[in-house]
Amino acid sequence: MRNRSFSPRVHAMSRAVALGLTLMSAGLASTAWAQSTATTTAQAQDVPNKPVDDEKAADAQVTDLNRVTVTGSSISRIDGETASPLQIISKQDIENMGARTLLQVLDNLPANRPAQVDSKSLFSGSDGASQANLRGIGAQGTLVLLNGRRLSYYGAPAGFQTQFVNIDSIPAAAIERMEVLTDGASAVYGTDAVAGVINVITKSEFQGLEVSGTTDMSSRFDSYGEHQASITGGFGDLEEDRYNVYASVNLYRRDAIPLGEWYDKKPKQHYVNNPNYINNLRIGTGSAPGVFNPGSYFAFDPATGARVQEAAPGCNNVITEASGTRCIWQTWLNNEIDGGAETERATAYVSAHFLIGESTEAFAEATYTDIDLRANGGTPRAFSTTTGNPQTWFARNTGTTVNQFLTPFMGPNNVYNHASPELKALMGGVVGVQYLMQDVGDNYYGQRNTDKSYRALAGLRGNLGDWNWETAFATAGSHSTTFQTGNINLEGFERAFGPYTIDPTTGRVIISDNPAYQFGVINESNAALLRGAYPTFDIQSWTRLHTLDGKIEGPIYTLPAGEVRAAFGFNASRETFYTPGNEDAANGLITQQGGSWFDGARNTYALFAEAVAPLTEKLELEAALRVDKYPNFSANIAPKIGIKYQALPELMLRGTYSEGFRAPSLAESGSGGVFAQIGGYRDETRCGETNAIADLLLQSNRPGDVDLGNTLLNSDCSRNVARMTQPNPDLEPEKANIATVGLVFEPTSWSSVSVDYWYINRKNEIVAPDYSRPEDILALTRFPITETDRANEAALAAMCADPASGVACPGTLPTYSIGNVSSVIGQYKNRGRTMVDGFDIDARGRFDLDEWGALNVGVAATIANRNMYNSDDGSGWYYGNFVGYYNNPRLRATFNTDWSYKDVTTSFYINYVGKTKWAWDQIDAVDNNSQTCTGSYVAVAPNQCDGAPSWWTANLGVSWRATPGLTVGATVKNLFNRLPFYDPNDWMTFPGYTNNFGRIFSLTVNYKF
Repeated sequence: MRNRSFSPRVHAMSRAVALGLTLMSAGLASTAWAQSTATTTAQAQDVPNKPVDDEKAADAQVTDLNRVTVTGSSISRIDGETASPLQIISKQDIENMGARTLLQVLDNLPANRPAQVDSKSLFSGSDGASQANLRGIGAQGTLVLLNGRRLSYYGAPAGFQTQFVNIDSIPAAAIERMEVLTDGASAVYGTDAVAGVINVITKSEFQGLEVSGTTDMSSRFDSYGEHQASITGGFGDLEEDRYNVYASVNLYRRDAIPLGEWYDKKPKQHYVNNPNYINNLRIGTGSAPGVFNPGSYFAFDPATGARVQEAAPGCNNVITEASGTRCIWQTWLNNEIDGGAETERATAYVSAHFLIGESTEAFAEATYTDIDLRANGGTPRAFSTTTGNPQTWFARNTGTTVNQFLTPFMGPNNVYNHASPELKALMGGVVGVQYLMQDVGDNYYGQRNTDKSYRALAGLRGNLGDWNWETAFATAGSHSTTFQTGNINLEGFERAFGPYTIDPTTGRVIISDNPAYQFGVINESNAALLRGAYPTFDIQSWTRLHTLDGKIEGPIYTLPAGEVRAAFGFNASRETFYTPGNEDAANGLITQQGGSWFDGARNTYALFAEAVAPLTEKLELEAALRVDKYPNFSANIAPKIGIKYQALPELMLRGTYSEGFRAPSLAESGSGGVFAQIGGYRDETRCGETNAIADLLLQSNRPGDVDLGNTLLNSDCSRNVARMTQPNPDLEPEKANIATVGLVFEPTSWSSVSVDYWYINRKNEIVAPDYSRPEDILALTRFPITETDRANEAALAAMCADPASGVACPGTLPTYSIGNVSSVIGQYKNRGRTMVDGFDIDARGRFDLDEWGALNVGVAATIANRNMYNSDDGSGWYYGNFVGYYNNPRLRATFNTDWSYKDVTTSFYINYVGKTKWAWDQIDAVDNNSQTCTGSYVAVAPNQCDGAPSWWTANLGVSWRATPGLTVGATVKNLFNRLPFYDPNDWMTFPGYTNNFGRIFSLTVNYKF
């Protein structure tokens, strides 16, 4: 890249070299220092300067021309170093990591913590998007910028609450570098910049044509694949032609991973804890996909409450259980929901710069991203009469009424009731049915998410004397749509199986005696009915962000040690968020999908000022102040102060203090709310009663009892419950105190070490209800004890009455005292605080090997000290220090080295995550510890009772510049083919930061014309 100025090309080069040396000597960039001067050149963003007519005039302006603007400051400065810690990741660093996406880059950044990943985001509320999460305080605490300006939020908030920037929408092919400010920056950028700022910076100028292609494949999963192609072209020399225009198109595809590849490749302990997991897939024993299966019938003995079942006539796949015979089918292994969704992304980016007159530059950029994520839902739906808890959900237009659905029974006169006379006699001819509805085929059910996002920006920059100015208008937006196929439409289901009748004695719902759907055949008529019963419905969301900003920067005073420079600016924005919700879902007609509904808009305004003052030759003071005005809130004042002290030629000391804030999002404080379900709800009473029954059944010598025990174990410990979360217009902004103090030490000309302590204390947090806390629940309802509950009690009684079971049962058998929770209602609120602190350490070395080239070595680490939380009034730390507990490792680190020899560069990269306990906190450790050898109340691997072990992977890459234009690269990721450990806390059964694909091979080809 060239710096944007009017000076001759030779001075652009000299400025770049000078800047590169300055950054290296400061030890600022955690990865940039290890790169060549040519790479570091790209770290400058010069403001335009007046033209010069001769060499003497140009020399006189060298100091001014060397000024750059870095993330976290609006001040143009000679020295790229600031008081705030800043990490720079160059394009070459990204290639050395083997990263294909911005998310993968952040996974290799110690200061970042795991967050939502698009391929694992289904049913999260913000399906199909990925997040950044500096310091682990949540995506809402990290500000993501593109070229120093905000992007629009993703259309669908995470968990229907947290609005965030989808980092998958940022144009990867045009990235020149990333600047990561690991310090609070609300005084400069406003809301969200509590934990830090990630500023993705694109090429400022490009000429010629460049094409690139990359493909990744796995040694363990045949279906795994990541593929990327890009083309970038530009024309015009900004200095000679007075303009430059370039465009870049990036295409990315990740292949889907079906259950057929996942089911037998989970960590071994998963199968120990779930002995029926593979058996329940019925591979080789159940009827094959597409083959007719007549199903099963069942009823309950009115005297004992026991369940009695039988395979339907004509079944060729019969198994015998404690309740009788059953006709089984294979699970279709093409399910991609859990294994990994297919993703296609297309991103286009256009940048243009034009020189106007002698001191003004016009600039514009446009970005458009189209993301399409698809996941096959796998197995066809089964008609399975509900005898336990019904599905429950809230919906917008049904208010506080809990919607419920139970799959009906079959009546005695139903034309498809072929149950035996003995079974029919138990319930007056009424029977339950289990039947596989295959008519629509194997590719109908599933989920799809699309996101179309854009940003267009135009502005002017220039100078007036010694003062530089810039202003721009930007408009950005996102349109996200979730398509789901798999939930029942109540009206469509009744058209297929109704009209219903009600048994006057028992209240059971009975399907039509001659329904439109024809049991016993597979045909197109049935398929049409199922498409109405299980329709594809959409949930759409729109966000918009319009901003006008401006700033002016220059010298205001001269001290003996140098110029005092200041910047003054403003920002005005219009933000809208609209999620109308699906009409059928809003009316309660789509099971488990009440959806969300939000409709809000607001105008915000901000003024800011910044100053840098060299108090002495060695001591520099930085100060910033920003005032933000949001509707319905008092103006927020965010200050920041920083000090940089050059104690010795080899030693620099630095420190900052700032105050951050996050305004309530429109999802949290606007109109609307969340109407649907909450997953993982734990009711200790019900959980304990079910497990007491299961524990006795598992001791039986009778196989049917053991199967039932395995089915019941923990089944009531984590349930889907109807949930309504209401916005709160009375929310106040979150506030935070942020501080850093550190040093940069350069003992030799070829080595540099930086150490920074960081501290964040966030107060008055905006949180969703914690439904495990009774005080957060405004209303709660329960189901009655069900027929299934009574059947479980009957099965236990039968086992205990049979001496052949070999179980010494207690005199009083465990029973159910209450039904499961049906629904909960809560509201967003301000509550509690979080305090995190720790150390960032970075060490770099560059070695000149003479004729053997150059060797760069680097180590970066984040050492967490405290992570403490109070969920009540904010006084004290009720839950203690989380560091060392699950998902809060004390140490995260990376090691990288690259050796450049002639036309070949070899890189080696290690990513390390430290060990933790299985328990989430001190309270959870009472039940999940090394003595119980459990996590999330289930067994962990015997050699991992002490907690989750540390994890590391290594990548090895080789890049060869075959010709001046052609570069070929090969990378082996997870070089040592390490497989993940079992993680009971993660729904994938292994941690999200590990790699289950084994060794991955990557090939890259790049050609520059």
